[in-house]
Amino acid sequence: MYAVQHPRGGDGKAVGTPCRKRPDKRRGKGDHMNIEISGRHFELSEGIKLHVRDKLTVMERFYDGIDDVHVVLEFTAGTNNAHVQLRGDRIKLDARAKSHDMYAALDETVANLERQLRRFKDRTHGHPHRPSTEQTAHEAPATYDLWVPAESSEFNGPIAIDDPETLPRFDTNGAMTEYELNGGRYLPFVNTETGKVSAVYRSSSGASQVVELTRPEP
Repeated sequence: MYAVQHPRGGDGKAVGTPCRKRPDKRRGKGDHMNIEISGRHFELSEGIKLHVRDKLTVMERFYDGIDDVHVVLEFTAGTNNAHVQLRGDRIKLDARAKSHDMYAALDETVANLERQLRRFKDRTHGHPHRPSTEQTAHEAPATYDLWVPAESSEFNGPIAIDDPETLPRFDTNGAMTEYELNGGRYLPFVNTETGKVSAVYRSSSGASQVVELTRPEP
């Protein structure tokens, strides 16, 4: 069994292979994804750095369009946290997990990314997209309910939703991945982390954001 990582004081230094410049997004034969590993509030051991690279190398064989991966491992309040951001050709994924053991947190995070990669590959191999979410509220049938943001946000509601039970169900990371793949103005979904109707939209900064939705008071 792997030992729990203990804090040693001070942030660990990021390590990884140097980022190489490419003339375009097509990776040439022999190119490898750039991996950066950062440790916060504990000292990165060679063992865990090797474990990170071993896990990510398997994922690179699964999908060869990955360019850059940033791994942040953090020990905070007695908990080991892993956060991995993956960027590449037409893809941008993000996953995180926490555990009493740093190796377990990392493994769970990578497993999450692998599930997202499978969905991405399914989408890019000829599977049909969901219907467009461009329909506006005034175009919706009268039987639709209108939903608005439950909190202050940049999202321009309302959204017309017929039956929340028919909405796709995702966790936050999964919903953002689906939105990045399909595009559109927004993606309504049921958040499996909260059980609430929510939506992913594009903020003014260009980043995907998630906002909880609610029915307005009559």
